[in-house]
Amino acid sequence: MEERIIEKREEASRLFEKYGSLLTPTQQEVFSDYYLYDLSLSEIAENRGISRAAISDSLHKSYEKLNEFESKLNLIKKEDDIKVLIEKAKYDPSVTKDELINIIKENI
Repeated sequence: MEERIIEKREEASRLFEKYGSLLTPTQQEVFSDYYLYDLSLSEIAENRGISRAAISDSLHKSYEKLNEFESKLNLIKKEDDIKVLIEKAKYDPSVTKDELINIIKENI
């Protein structure tokens, strides 16, 4: 259970890193307070003078929006695929520099 929470926080952080600037300033602040600064819903709600439910709703909508951006743009997936290709090329002498560059260009 705790491992899943950690995985979700890591995923949320990566999504926010790539697409966070596409959220509203308020969504950015709430999202970063929760996922990056590890504040509780109650702490964020108290700091903002709004309900805990409003914070929860904002987080849910922001997370969904970030996932939507990734599903359309696939920037994180492409980045991960490129990292895998680079690692593979390190250990596969048959992959030339030009081939690697072409593969990366195809994935961008």
